[in-house]
Amino acid sequence: EVTDANWAVIERMAHWQAALGMWTDHPWLGVGIGNYPAAYPQYALGRWQDPLGHAHNYYLNIAAEVGLVGLLTYLALVLACLAQAWRVIQRLSGLAQPTPAQRFWRGVALGALGMLVHLSVHNLFDNLYVHHMHVQLGLVLGLLWVARSVAEDAAPGEGRA
Repeated sequence: EVTDANWAVIERMAHWQAALGMWTDHPWLGVGIGNYPAAYPQYALGRWQDPLGHAHNYYLNIAAEVGLVGLLTYLALVLACLAQAWRVIQRLSGLAQPTPAQRFWRGVALGALGMLVHLSVHNLFDNLYVHHMHVQLGLVLGLLWVARSVAEDAAPGEGRA
């Protein structure tokens, strides 16, 4: 039974099920990037006829729109960004006498790692790539790139960060 207390949970589950149906019917390439709202009416459940623009789970949304190929590509990108942040933090944390600038950039890398983890977890329940979040993510990844350069300069003989 749908009540005010469980409305949001059941609505999300209806959208998740619709996205899963799209992915099941189009497993490799999905229904087309950006086509979740267009394909949604065929998969809508009960009273949830409004597509709301996304599936309230970014991973299911990607799977529905671009299939397994797109989902694996996105996951590879996220994992590469997380690994890069972790490597920069490790490199700058291992310095015997870090300069104030190196400590600052280690903090930036920690912030980038935290943001990436938060984004990855929150996207299990919503789509945070709204309200220009992609611009903010791009800025954070750009700062991480600078931190990577600082880390490489700090220990040039130890390979790339």
